[in-house]
Amino acid sequence: MKTFVIFSILILIQSLASAKPAPYPVTCENLDACPEPVVGLIQDGKSVCTGVLVAEDTIATNLHCIPEDIRQNDASCKGRIVVTFPASRSREEQHEDCDQIKFISSPLKDTPLTPDWAIFKLAKKAPRMHAPINTNGFSDGEMVTMFKIDPTDKGTGILRKVTCPAIQNSLANPFFTGVKSPIIAMVPCETMKGNSGSPLMTASMEVKGLLNSMGTAADVNLKKAPFYHVSFGSNFACLNIPGLATASSPHPDCNKTIVSESIRGATASLISRFTDPLMKSFNADVNAELNKLHAQSKYVVLWDVDQKNKAFDGIQTRVSDVTFKPSCINFKKDKLRAKQGLQHGLVTYNLEYLEWGLEIHLDNSGRPRADLVPKKTQSNLVFSPAHLTTGQPVAFKHGSQSYTLPFCEDVKDKK
Repeated sequence: MKTFVIFSILILIQSLASAKPAPYPVTCENLDACPEPVVGLIQDGKSVCTGVLVAEDTIATNLHCIPEDIRQNDASCKGRIVVTFPASRSREEQHEDCDQIKFISSPLKDTPLTPDWAIFKLAKKAPRMHAPINTNGFSDGEMVTMFKIDPTDKGTGILRKVTCPAIQNSLANPFFTGVKSPIIAMVPCETMKGNSGSPLMTASMEVKGLLNSMGTAADVNLKKAPFYHVSFGSNFACLNIPGLATASSPHPDCNKTIVSESIRGATASLISRFTDPLMKSFNADVNAELNKLHAQSKYVVLWDVDQKNKAFDGIQTRVSDVTFKPSCINFKKDKLRAKQGLQHGLVTYNLEYLEWGLEIHLDNSGRPRADLVPKKTQSNLVFSPAHLTTGQPVAFKHGSQSYTLPFCEDVKDKK
């Protein structure tokens, strides 16, 4: 199941049968601050997207905004894509034709974490200022300016400005861990169908990336996680196009295919970054409780940690329960055989110790936090001392659980 929605949408436009599709009418929400480089696109007269002028005759948008049959370098796009430069206070709406697809990202995959961009040439130079490409990437918490064109039910579009935070180390996108990660996550960032290709820009109007999809968490197992309005963007820190944009020291994942299985693995790794240090510091507390249990049970048995884990689904917080269980009888069998008159009735040792629950909590941006929650527990250990002289495994009862314990020396011999 896809966990994201591709933004390009179909709109009904009545037009005469011709090789050239009808333009996509776009207006600026703020006519006094209408960004000149941002454009609306329509492909084959039906599917609309957003794009940006990155050179005097060059447009950047999403690969999925290009008709499938021409998604290749140097393919002709004449008569297939029309670009709209919106009207402002000082300029009228203008339209330009696509001429040739120049550069594209790798083929798209069924996840939102695949780079999604295309660069195409216009039939002539555009009469607008262009926005240069910036390959510096996105820092954690950076407020990203996005110019997006929202389609209306009248077949037109409205160009709007929004600001969204780039969030690293979030379960929304566990691969966004540094400024040059190929796909960024913005949380919260409310976008809609038709915003594909919206430029992600600096305050000085440089293009750092493109919006390419929206949804919930990239990991389908976390689709019910309590954070919403996740938007994903292609990072231009991965671009290497001579004469247009050349990134220095690109991220090793720039040309890597991200599939669902690798997303799940990255999610688990990200959670482990928060839980592992906690569990390591927790070892001293566990050993203290083990020693307490050994003493309370008169060293008749040795104890082990009993940890039960369950996968985190984005909703439940308890992912691990840590308690203790008896493991083996701590007596030498030959010494027990020599003893006479061991009690035939049942012996009960009262026990008091701590158990823990490991909990994962998410903030509003989907970043995990781990907590260990202790709980005082009272239980007992019940057994018959006379059965120890048989040298065979002996029945013990710990709380409501029954165990048949071997002698520790037998366990060590098997090892």
